[in-house]
Amino acid sequence: MRFQGLLSAWNPDAGCGRIRPLGGGEEVFVALAAFPTEGEGPRLDEPLSFEVVIGQDGRKRAVRLARLATLHPALREATGVGQVHVRRAKKKRRLGLVAGAVIAGLLVVGAVSLWPAQKPGDVSAALRR
Repeated sequence: MRFQGLLSAWNPDAGCGRIRPLGGGEEVFVALAAFPTEGEGPRLDEPLSFEVVIGQDGRKRAVRLARLATLHPALREATGVGQVHVRRAKKKRRLGLVAGAVIAGLLVVGAVSLWPAQKPGDVSAALRR
């Protein structure tokens, strides 16, 4: 039996992702090998037609994927799922950059406060010779 859904998550490094079925229910695992070889790679929010099989590990996975040329009306309502993941990832990246900047600032302040201050008349040990 064929189902329709949207690619809701994709990890290009691992070559796998999840498809959110049109009728609801739990998301289905999909591997890169299930995608058609012609055309471009997987895209978030891409409408797909697929079959579901139970893998050796007992989990559902999508196989024999086909890209849908037109969106079913219910699929149009469901779009935006991948955009949520993209926004979440961007937010995490920004948070990581801010945290890194705060840590770097604290290191600089700590180094400056712990650095031995020289008095105007002091000559460093390297210059005394």
